[in-house]
Amino acid sequence: MCKRDGPPPPGEHPPHLGPPPEQFDQHQPGGQEQADHGDRPLVYGVDCKNDHFNDPRAPYCAVCGIALVQRTLVPYKGPRPPLGVLVLDDGTALPLDSDYLLGRDPERAPEVAGGSARPAKVTSPDGSVSRRHLRVALDGWDVNLVDLGSVNGTQIQPPGDPNFYDIPPNEPVTIAPGTTVRVGVSRTLRFEAHRG
Repeated sequence: MCKRDGPPPPGEHPPHLGPPPEQFDQHQPGGQEQADHGDRPLVYGVDCKNDHFNDPRAPYCAVCGIALVQRTLVPYKGPRPPLGVLVLDDGTALPLDSDYLLGRDPERAPEVAGGSARPAKVTSPDGSVSRRHLRVALDGWDVNLVDLGSVNGTQIQPPGDPNFYDIPPNEPVTIAPGTTVRVGVSRTLRFEAHRG
């Protein structure tokens, strides 16, 4: 096997991470598989040498930071750990262990009433946050945002990018750790991935 410096070319899966994630059947029809691990869905992952369960696409352990290339990685299904936190501009932290529905009146939303999302009340003095504004949906190891057709929209600022970009309504958009999200006109939150 040839060793190379730097990341693999776009579209090529790094060989040290085992089979590409798309080969793993992370989902069952109608949602993610769940077992005797509370409400945590089962996802394919790998252990670092310190036995921390990780996303098989990650080059480093999300808990201890050790390189995952240090050992032969064998993906297996295990309970997904929290994927990080969303930190709102007022300091409120939402642990990413389930889906959320953000808005000025999320408790009455059908997603919350049906138990598929937890409510997170976000208001703004300018009234720019809709009653049912944004869904944070966890899918495998990914954090997705879905603007629910809000009046003032949702924007994301990817890490290292000075610009904000509109996300289309009712379409999931995957965000990376370090992404800042603007809800309405004046409220922001940030996706922090550190689990340790």
